[in-house]
Amino acid sequence: MARLPEIKERVRALTARLGDPPGFAMGAVSLILRDRKAVEVLLIERATREEDPWSGQLAFPGGGRHPEDRNLLETATRETQEEVHVDLSRDARLLGRLPPRAPGNRPEWLVVPFVFALTRRVAPAAGSEVARVFWTRLDALPRGLCTATIHLPGRELEMPAFDVGGKPLWGFTFRVLCDLFDLVGWPTTDKSRPPAANLK
Repeated sequence: MARLPEIKERVRALTARLGDPPGFAMGAVSLILRDRKAVEVLLIERATREEDPWSGQLAFPGGGRHPEDRNLLETATRETQEEVHVDLSRDARLLGRLPPRAPGNRPEWLVVPFVFALTRRVAPAAGSEVARVFWTRLDALPRGLCTATIHLPGRELEMPAFDVGGKPLWGFTFRVLCDLFDLVGWPTTDKSRPPAANLK
């Protein structure tokens, strides 16, 4: 799998092709990368809250655009500060963005994923809407590729997912990570990846 310098170049090149984020997008998330023995990505487990449609899920820091946000990058920066207490304007460098996607339960709610690389050591801490914050090796995620049974009110779904410490990472976050792996390379020995039909 690509190391951080190559990831930076590929994300920057993709961003140049994509152009400006769509103005009608409703939210933004932050893919925060750091370089240790391997490239790691920051993930959160959302707190269990009845009013949260993504309650308890593994995700990236991020959320909906507020009226006072001047743009979607400001949304990503503000939400990251609120959820994990990391100041991206001080502690990280923006590399670019990935294609926007919509959560399956909010098809009209386009979300822009921004990619950052840390420039200094930080100590992320869970905000009020977050149960836990943790780093995981980027190249380890595809090794946990599986089909997970997702229990939703009144139904169950079989979904492609990454097993992260016994908990499925699925849905929007899974699809964004697949976009990243498509860009920088899938770190699996057999070069396998989820069927495209499952990623829509």
